[in-house]
Amino acid sequence: MPTKFLPAILWLAIITYLSTQGGISVPEFNLIQMDKVGHATAYCLLVWLLLFGWYRFEPGRATWAVGLLVFLAASGYGILMEFVQFTWFPNRHFEVDDMLANAFGAAIAWMTFDRLKQFFRSLLTEKT
Repeated sequence: MPTKFLPAILWLAIITYLSTQGGISVPEFNLIQMDKVGHATAYCLLVWLLLFGWYRFEPGRATWAVGLLVFLAASGYGILMEFVQFTWFPNRHFEVDDMLANAFGAAIAWMTFDRLKQFFRSLLTEKT
């Protein structure tokens, strides 16, 4: 079981590391704040990897409720990391916008996981 979730666990460790480092610079881009895109992407990938691990662990039980639970857990972790940054890391800042970007990315993964799973399954069955 743990090996099925290894990519998600490693990605969670990367998110935790990056969340606790001093100001990481991102390129300036005025149309969309790249920082928020980075947050959304990180949490989108986290949720996708968790759902993929769950699907590999229990294929028949990868339900909507599991997706909701994973979404809530990832969003909650994003909120927790903002409090951790504010409390223990002087070069980091508490931003509600970051929390929203984290939740947005998590929601995108949750909403698209089933469709992407079906797409990849169809690609694999076409080749055989």
